[in-house]
Parts: sequence; structure tokens; C-alpha cells
Amino acid sequence: MAALEQKSFDQGLHSEQLRGRTQQVFFSPEEGENYLYPYAYEVDFDSKAEFDAADMEIPAINKKIRELMQNGNGHIIVKNPSAKHSLGVGILNRLKLDFEGSLGYFGVGLIDGPNVRISGRVGWSCAENMMSGTVVIENNAGSTFGAAIRGGDRCRQKPGRLHVRWNHFCGRRN
Repeated sequence: MAALEQKSFDQGLHSEQLRGRTQQVFFSPEEGENYLYPYAYEVDFDSKAEFDAADMEIPAINKKIRELMQNGNGHIIVKNPSAKHSLGVGILNRLKLDFEGSLGYFGVGLIDGPNVRISGRVGWSCAENMMSGTVVIENNAGSTFGAAIRGGDRCRQKPGRLHVRWNHFCGRRN
């Protein structure tokens, strides 16, 4: 072992001056405006919009949600989602989003900020990779609900059933 250690000294591996930037990130409360995504929209939570998604394709539904956010609507109601997959994904904005019906697989995944209410059921991997916000499902949820959650609250509400809330700061279920 001593020979191997001496070899690393002979090669100059211990004399190199390390330079560069620190990987530590510093936050200041005075820089609160910088905590938002640069492409986040200013929304008015009193401004409500709704649309019927029964005859729309999945990309068109997600695009319509983004267009309504861009127009300043802070409360969006999607009627008749018809258990379509991957609805409401990738929303990185504060928003109140209601789905009146069931969602398919991977609903409201990769989100950071919205408060989502789903009045029906959801398939597997709903709310996966959620960073912040809330997801409330009023009926049954499929497997891996809230997989890889990093923050926020998620729960399934049904009379007489378990209410699960993830405490992000403690890393345990309450």
C-alpha cells in the first residue's frame, strides 16, 4: 500500500492546486424575485377559465392549459379529461388546476407549484417528481402515486379511507 501511495506522490497528484468555483449555492431573502422560473407566468387566482377536453387530443389539452396560464388565468377547470394519459404535466407555475373527471397514467407529473384537484380516479405514477404544490385525488389512485416526490403535499380523499400527507422537511409520513 505504501508503494502505491508513493507512486501517486511521484506523479504529482497531491501537489496540484485546486481552483475554480464553489459548488455551494447561496440564497438571500432580498433576491426573492429570482426564485421563480424565468418563463413563469403572472396569474390572477381570481381569474377563472374552463374548457371541455372530451374531444381534444392530449397535446392540445396541455397546450390549452399553458395558453390559459399565459393569459393570466390562475384557476383553470378541465372538464371531461376522459382518463387520458399525461395531462397537466410539466407545470412550473403557481396555479389552481381542477380536473373534473379521471386521469390516466402519469397525470400532473413533473410539477412545481400548482394546486391540483382531481375529482375522479388516477392511473399509476400520478404526481411523480413533484417539487412543490398540492395534489388532491378524490377517488382511487393507482400504484406509485407520488413517486420520487421532492416536496409538496399529496393525498387521496375518500370517506373512511387513509389520508396521506408527506412531510418533506422530516422525510416521514404523517
